[in-house]
Amino acid sequence: ASSLPTTVFVWEIKNDSENDYDVSITFTFRNGTGDPRWKRESVCQTAVFDNAATAGPDGAFVQGVCLEHKIARMKCTYAIGAVKRPNQAVTICRNFRPCGSGRKLWDSLFAKGQLEGEYDVDGDGRELGVAVCVSAPVPSGKRETMELALAWDMPKVAFGQGGRVYKRRYTRWYGDDCKAGPELCRRALIDYRDWERRIDIWQTPVLNDERLPAWYKSALFNELYFMTDGGSIWFEFDEDWTKLEKQLSPYSIELMRRYGRFGYLESWEYRMVNTYDVHFYASFALAQLWPQLEHALQSEFTDQVEHLDEKSVRYHMEGDWAPTKSRTRVPHDLGNPADDPWLMTNAYVMHDTGKWKDLNLKFILTCYRDYVHILNRDETFLRAVWPAVEDLIREALDHWDHDKDGMIENSGAADQTYDAWKMTGVSAYCGSLWLAALQVARRMAEQLGEVEKAAFYAETLGRARAVYEKKLWNKTYYKFDEHSRSRDTIMADQLCGYWFLDSVCVEDAQQILPLDRVKQALNTIYDYNVCKFAGGRMGAVNGMKPNGTVDRACIQADEVWTGVTYAVAAFLIQQGELEKGFRTASGCYEACFERFGLQYQTPEALYEHRFYRAIGYMRPLSIWAMQWALEKHCGFPSISDILLHEKRIVPDGSDEDVLTDATADLAADTTTTTAAAAEVL
Repeated sequence: ASSLPTTVFVWEIKNDSENDYDVSITFTFRNGTGDPRWKRESVCQTAVFDNAATAGPDGAFVQGVCLEHKIARMKCTYAIGAVKRPNQAVTICRNFRPCGSGRKLWDSLFAKGQLEGEYDVDGDGRELGVAVCVSAPVPSGKRETMELALAWDMPKVAFGQGGRVYKRRYTRWYGDDCKAGPELCRRALIDYRDWERRIDIWQTPVLNDERLPAWYKSALFNELYFMTDGGSIWFEFDEDWTKLEKQLSPYSIELMRRYGRFGYLESWEYRMVNTYDVHFYASFALAQLWPQLEHALQSEFTDQVEHLDEKSVRYHMEGDWAPTKSRTRVPHDLGNPADDPWLMTNAYVMHDTGKWKDLNLKFILTCYRDYVHILNRDETFLRAVWPAVEDLIREALDHWDHDKDGMIENSGAADQTYDAWKMTGVSAYCGSLWLAALQVARRMAEQLGEVEKAAFYAETLGRARAVYEKKLWNKTYYKFDEHSRSRDTIMADQLCGYWFLDSVCVEDAQQILPLDRVKQALNTIYDYNVCKFAGGRMGAVNGMKPNGTVDRACIQADEVWTGVTYAVAAFLIQQGELEKGFRTASGCYEACFERFGLQYQTPEALYEHRFYRAIGYMRPLSIWAMQWALEKHCGFPSISDILLHEKRIVPDGSDEDVLTDATADLAADTTTTTAAAAEVL
């Protein structure tokens, strides 16, 4: 059900007056998207539909109207429909002029409470509206329910360059002839109550848990808006992809055949698909709710590691020329929708991300997380990713460990996800990722019986850890880095690698740094970056000086990154500091949802005064790392496990037991049903 392009509007009418009333609810829609470029693109056609022949036991069936047209040269059919019950009338207008006054339509509703077939039909048919009206008597003291639905059937799509046509995921069940609108409406109106029931099963353990603050319950589920409103794309696999994407492995191809290909944008403003340094944080949402989409995405990035795109690009910040995608590097992203994602990767050109220190290491850590927790240590997956892991560790030692002491160094550029914050020499952020990656490589080698390699990684980890401790530990926290202007800054994300590895396996994390120092650093972050910033009411500022003032020497140091704040909160929870974790995260929520009006458009960054940056951002999905921490470290019930015992909904109306992906069709439905009049208004 998650892939279905449909939404339901349920109106509950309650007549508490002493009078009887006839009530009509009308739903109108027009061609296009609201963008002037497409409002007159093609001649529109309409068709009325109903499924009276398959009416239910109560006599109810669905009636509606389809509007066929094109958007950006691609066929699209809108369908609006309503449930027709024996005591209700459904009337349909198959043609009115949306650019007119609408007076005749309104006059008809005013006089009769119903629609007529057509109004103002003159014109060339390039702008056209349709409408559905449900009407019924509602006597004094009675209630009535009216149910309407919208479906948008655009089965075949292409990106800006138009180089390849994709079929959307739902075409697996509904076909690609652009005739699915009526059936999508019918399916939504028949099944939405069951969807809501399943959503309740999923959400109730959190909503009823008195240990959890109310704001957290809101944030956890509402931040999932980005999974559907984040430029999300979910396609059926096409065998022709392998002709141009030679790097696709049999392992990835089989996953895509089964689960499709998924992508989402870094943000509404930063339009890049599957930006990996950000997905690293956001991936906790996929890992828990759509585990097989995360599995397929991770496999696809494995295939990208050795892929080469020799096209030379000039990068803006350093001004140097380099290949679009270098070998033995994880790409920053899989492309810009304005071009041709998957065929043209690494759309980001601010820096040469082939020199970034975090992407490769985040990939290694995410492989381990998915191996342990999604795939239950399935050796097939481990063997699929192991060659890439080996190559990435070797590449780091060859090119980033300049003094051969086992620890990598940053270049003096902004060579990681903080792409306007320079790091020089050993850095807390990338250094912690490196330590964690070495421990993961060690564990993977042990699992595969690679005894000598495991010993090498363990020895390298020991040397790297000693360097990290000597150069960065100052008895209170790990310094930002060795040599930059921010070298003494307290970075909120300084132990990113430890946090992520700790989320996977506590014992592994405790192998890379002393636990007492980790706890001391976390307390320092909480005291300075959280409590000393904005009265403790905005989350964790990225950089705070040891004198208690914000580091304003670099852009991004003085920002609060909402997704990083949620990650720091998850880290605190993993260490048993639930009160501190919730207080840290509550600042972001209260700022965005209660003070700044940024709900359902959570930005990447907040400033202490007046400004924000990059609304509608991927990284805040990391709030699901908090839920992960509560479940796996604090004994809270697993809401994903609860769904595993439900049968998976498949769009042909049947049920299917697929334990490894039982949640995939459920979680996104939080945005597909609008069950209150207030929401519609």
